[in-house]
Amino acid sequence: MKKNKKFLLMALMLLVLAGCSNYLGPDGKVMESKIITWGDSWIWGTEGASWFDALFVWPIAQALNFLTPYVGAFLSIVIVSVAMKMVTIRSTIKSTIQQQKMQLLGPEQSRIEEKYRGRDDQQSKLKKATEIQNLYKKHDINPMGAMGGMLLMLPMMLAMYQSVARAQSIITGSILGQPLSGSPKEGFATMNFVYIGIFVLMVLFQFLSMFLPQYMTKKKMVQRPNDKKPANSPQSMMYVSLVMISFLGLTWPIGMSLYLMVSSLIQLIQTLYINHKYVD
Repeated sequence: MKKNKKFLLMALMLLVLAGCSNYLGPDGKVMESKIITWGDSWIWGTEGASWFDALFVWPIAQALNFLTPYVGAFLSIVIVSVAMKMVTIRSTIKSTIQQQKMQLLGPEQSRIEEKYRGRDDQQSKLKKATEIQNLYKKHDINPMGAMGGMLLMLPMMLAMYQSVARAQSIITGSILGQPLSGSPKEGFATMNFVYIGIFVLMVLFQFLSMFLPQYMTKKKMVQRPNDKKPANSPQSMMYVSLVMISFLGLTWPIGMSLYLMVSSLIQLIQTLYINHKYVD
């Protein structure tokens, strides 16, 4: 089952990435031809534009372009990010509940796997699969349901990421008098505290959004001492992801860091809401 989940996630990532066009030039900045301006016609069928650009990136970028003159670049990112979260919140709630249930059942599943360790005959494999399936059925768990949120969130996240990078209103926009086209690296070099503050908050909120779900689960287990403790979740991938985001975030425009900061903060609020409202 784990292999199937990884395969599906990899297949989805490859499909989405195949649909993404290259919009950065040799200097690392968005190419002039890839900037999306308010009033541009829909890019479906345009040379160099992918299906992903036309169906996801272009509409979101135009929403940012439309809102910015009225509310500013920062609030336009906030409004569109919230709207994107609302689109995925239903599947995210289901996915979060399923993931926490599976985490809590980790020790029981490990005991079943240990029971059949070294028994590679077909009958033993079938018995192990049946016992695990019955365990999931007993606790109303659908392993594929735990992937639902990720399957929907991944393309939406990539689309929003590209939209912020390519929307003219964001590229030419500013926050607290500082242009969104500058990078955190430039901010550290010139001691630009607006850039530095956004970058630090982005990293902090990314960290909290990654590790909060595990903390919430452990906290609930302390409040219920009679329940079995969940298996320890591997955290190495989370740390690697955080380091990669922080490293890349130094060189991309501060507008991208601003989006990730807002997105991570919304994710934090969403996680707290789901755990309070839906998770026992």
